Amino acid sequence: MTGKFTTMLSLALPSALGLMLVLVLHSAPAAVQTRDTPDGLIRAVYRTYTDDTNRPGLAGIYSHRLQGLIDADALRGPDGDAGRLDWDVFVDGNNWHISGLEIALVSVSAGHAVIDAHFQNFKQPQRVRFDLVYEAGGWAVDEVRSFKPPSATVPAWTMSKVLRPR
Repeated sequence: MTGKFTTMLSLALPSALGLMLVLVLHSAPAAVQTRDTPDGLIRAVYRTYTDDTNRPGLAGIYSHRLQGLIDADALRGPDGDAGRLDWDVFVDGNNWHISGLEIALVSVSAGHAVIDAHFQNFKQPQRVRFDLVYEAGGWAVDEVRSFKPPSATVPAWTMSKVLRPR
Protein backbone atom coordinates (compact mmCIF):
# COMPACT_ATOMS: atom_id res chain seq x y z
CA MET A 1 0.00 0.00 0.00
CA THR A 2 2.83 2.36 0.80
CA GLY A 3 4.28 1.96 -2.68
CA LYS A 4 0.98 2.87 -4.37
CA PHE A 5 0.46 5.85 -2.05
CA THR A 6 3.99 7.12 -2.71
CA THR A 7 3.51 6.74 -6.46
CA MET A 8 0.15 8.55 -6.34
CA LEU A 9 1.64 11.30 -4.20
CA SER A 10 4.64 11.71 -6.49
CA LEU A 11 2.27 12.05 -9.47
CA ALA A 12 -0.24 14.35 -7.75
CA LEU A 13 2.19 16.72 -6.04
CA PRO A 14 3.78 18.13 -9.23
CA SER A 15 0.32 18.58 -10.75
CA ALA A 16 -0.95 20.41 -7.67
CA LEU A 17 2.16 22.60 -7.51
CA GLY A 18 1.87 23.32 -11.22
CA LEU A 19 -1.75 24.35 -10.82
CA MET A 20 -0.87 26.62 -7.89
CA LEU A 21 1.93 28.20 -9.92
CA VAL A 22 -0.39 28.86 -12.86
CA LEU A 23 -2.98 30.46 -10.55
CA VAL A 24 -0.39 32.66 -8.83
CA LEU A 25 1.20 33.76 -12.10
CA HIS A 26 -2.17 34.38 -13.67
CA SER A 27 -3.35 36.60 -10.81
CA ALA A 28 -0.04 38.44 -10.32
CA PRO A 29 -0.25 40.64 -13.46
CA ALA A 30 -3.70 41.90 -12.47
CA ALA A 31 -2.48 42.88 -9.02
CA VAL A 32 0.60 44.57 -10.46
CA GLN A 33 -1.41 46.37 -13.16
CA THR A 34 -3.82 47.69 -10.54
CA ARG A 35 -1.00 49.63 -8.89
CA ASP A 36 0.74 50.66 -12.14
CA THR A 37 -1.03 54.02 -12.40
CA PRO A 38 -2.68 56.13 -9.72
CA ASP A 39 -6.00 56.42 -11.56
CA GLY A 40 -5.85 52.70 -12.42
CA LEU A 41 -5.69 51.87 -8.71
CA ILE A 42 -8.72 54.03 -7.86
CA ARG A 43 -10.67 52.71 -10.87
CA ALA A 44 -9.95 49.14 -9.73
CA VAL A 45 -11.21 49.93 -6.22
CA TYR A 46 -14.45 51.49 -7.48
CA ARG A 47 -14.97 48.64 -9.92
CA THR A 48 -15.52 46.43 -6.86
CA TYR A 49 -18.37 48.72 -5.77
CA THR A 50 -20.08 48.74 -9.13
CA ASP A 51 -19.69 45.03 -9.95
CA ASP A 52 -22.22 42.55 -8.63
CA THR A 53 -20.09 41.53 -5.65
CA ASN A 54 -20.51 41.71 -1.92
CA ARG A 55 -16.78 42.22 -1.42
CA PRO A 56 -15.93 45.84 -2.11
CA GLY A 57 -12.44 47.22 -1.93
CA LEU A 58 -9.02 45.74 -2.58
CA ALA A 59 -6.42 44.44 -0.15
CA GLY A 60 -2.98 45.97 0.11
CA ILE A 61 -3.79 49.37 -1.39
CA TYR A 62 -2.82 51.66 1.50
CA SER A 63 0.59 53.24 2.00
CA HIS A 64 2.74 52.02 4.87
CA ARG A 65 1.89 55.20 6.79
CA LEU A 66 -1.88 54.95 6.38
CA GLN A 67 -1.94 51.18 6.93
CA GLY A 68 -0.05 51.77 10.18
CA LEU A 69 -2.79 54.15 11.35
CA ILE A 70 -5.50 51.64 10.34
CA ASP A 71 -3.73 48.82 12.20
CA ALA A 72 -3.18 50.94 15.33
CA ASP A 73 -6.87 51.94 15.34
CA ALA A 74 -7.91 48.29 15.12
CA LEU A 75 -5.77 47.45 18.17
CA ARG A 76 -7.19 50.27 20.33
CA GLY A 77 -10.80 49.08 20.44
CA PRO A 78 -12.36 45.90 21.77
CA ASP A 79 -12.62 42.89 19.46
CA GLY A 80 -15.42 43.30 16.95
CA ASP A 81 -15.55 47.08 17.41
CA ALA A 82 -15.44 49.14 14.22
CA GLY A 83 -12.99 51.63 15.69
CA ARG A 84 -12.95 55.32 14.83
CA LEU A 85 -13.55 54.71 11.15
CA ASP A 86 -17.00 53.13 11.17
CA TRP A 87 -17.95 53.89 7.57
CA ASP A 88 -16.60 53.02 4.15
CA VAL A 89 -14.34 55.86 3.03
CA PHE A 90 -14.67 55.03 -0.67
CA VAL A 91 -18.42 55.66 -0.69
CA ASP A 92 -18.50 57.96 2.36
CA GLY A 93 -21.17 55.81 3.98
CA ASN A 94 -22.10 52.33 5.12
CA ASN A 95 -24.21 51.39 2.09
CA TRP A 96 -23.79 52.12 -1.56
CA HIS A 97 -25.53 52.33 -4.87
CA ILE A 98 -23.04 54.16 -7.05
CA SER A 99 -23.89 55.85 -10.30
CA GLY A 100 -22.25 58.45 -12.54
CA LEU A 101 -18.73 57.56 -11.43
CA GLU A 102 -16.00 59.81 -12.81
CA ILE A 103 -12.33 59.42 -11.86
CA ALA A 104 -10.16 62.49 -12.48
CA LEU A 105 -6.39 62.77 -12.23
CA VAL A 106 -5.86 66.13 -10.50
CA SER A 107 -2.05 66.04 -10.39
CA VAL A 108 0.84 63.62 -10.67
CA SER A 109 4.59 63.74 -10.08
CA ALA A 110 7.26 61.07 -9.77
CA GLY A 111 6.13 59.95 -6.32
CA HIS A 112 2.79 61.63 -5.56
CA ALA A 113 -0.60 61.85 -7.24
CA VAL A 114 -4.02 63.29 -6.44
CA ILE A 115 -7.19 61.67 -7.77
CA ASP A 116 -10.79 62.86 -7.41
CA ALA A 117 -13.72 60.46 -7.54
CA HIS A 118 -17.06 62.12 -8.34
CA PHE A 119 -20.19 59.98 -8.14
CA GLN A 120 -23.66 59.70 -6.75
CA ASN A 121 -24.36 57.35 -3.88
CA PHE A 122 -28.10 56.78 -3.58
CA LYS A 123 -28.50 59.88 -5.80
CA GLN A 124 -26.49 62.05 -3.37
CA PRO A 125 -23.46 63.77 -4.96
CA GLN A 126 -20.11 62.71 -3.53
CA ARG A 127 -16.54 63.85 -4.06
CA VAL A 128 -13.74 61.82 -2.52
CA ARG A 129 -10.12 62.90 -2.98
CA PHE A 130 -7.22 60.47 -2.78
CA ASP A 131 -3.56 61.31 -2.24
CA LEU A 132 -1.39 58.48 -3.55
CA VAL A 133 2.30 57.80 -3.09
CA TYR A 134 4.57 55.57 -5.11
CA GLU A 135 6.15 52.99 -2.81
CA ALA A 136 7.17 49.34 -2.92
CA GLY A 137 6.92 49.28 -6.71
CA GLY A 138 3.42 50.68 -7.10
CA TRP A 139 0.91 53.36 -6.21
CA ALA A 140 -0.73 53.28 -2.77
CA VAL A 141 -3.46 55.36 -1.12
CA ASP A 142 -1.83 57.65 1.46
CA GLU A 143 -4.80 59.87 2.33
CA VAL A 144 -8.55 60.02 1.74
CA ARG A 145 -10.73 63.14 2.14
CA SER A 146 -14.40 63.79 1.52
CA PHE A 147 -15.76 67.11 0.31
CA LYS A 148 -19.40 67.95 0.80
CA PRO A 149 -21.41 70.94 -0.39
CA PRO A 150 -21.27 73.81 0.19
CA SER A 151 -17.47 73.61 0.68
CA ALA A 152 -15.41 72.56 -2.28
CA THR A 153 -12.13 73.30 -0.50
CA VAL A 154 -12.54 72.26 3.15
CA PRO A 155 -12.87 68.51 3.67
CA ALA A 156 -15.72 67.15 5.78
CA TRP A 157 -13.25 64.57 7.08
CA THR A 158 -9.69 63.39 6.49
CA MET A 159 -8.95 59.70 7.03
CA SER A 160 -5.63 60.08 8.87
CA LYS A 161 -7.13 62.67 11.23
CA VAL A 162 -10.03 60.37 12.07
CA LEU A 163 -7.62 57.50 12.79
CA ARG A 164 -5.16 59.44 14.96
CA PRO A 165 -5.30 58.85 18.70
CA ARG A 166 -6.96 61.70 20.59
